[in-house]
Amino acid sequence: MNNIGRTTAMVAASMLFSAIPILADEGNMGSTDSGVPQVQQVPKDECLLVSMNCGRDTDSIQQRIYRLNREIGRGTDVYTPEELQKLQEERDDYQRQFDLMMENGGG
Repeated sequence: MNNIGRTTAMVAASMLFSAIPILADEGNMGSTDSGVPQVQQVPKDECLLVSMNCGRDTDSIQQRIYRLNREIGRGTDVYTPEELQKLQEERDDYQRQFDLMMENGGG
């Protein structure tokens, strides 16, 4: 009879431990007034977009083009169409500068 009690206690304890992550996850879910979970906002690269929060960023032209391409690749999940257009124009400007440097032997 003692084994049945231990087994029952172990099964009950394991069930409680398996429920803890589920209960913890419920507390972390942000929700709007409608009860629908909020989508986590993906941060934009404000340094590229509006020259804010750049810190001491000093990219080469090639690094800047790479960063702009990476951000453009994130698409409308992160940026509005207007912001994407601005990033593309900025990338094109840097690309022209780079091409001119290479033509003039500045590479």
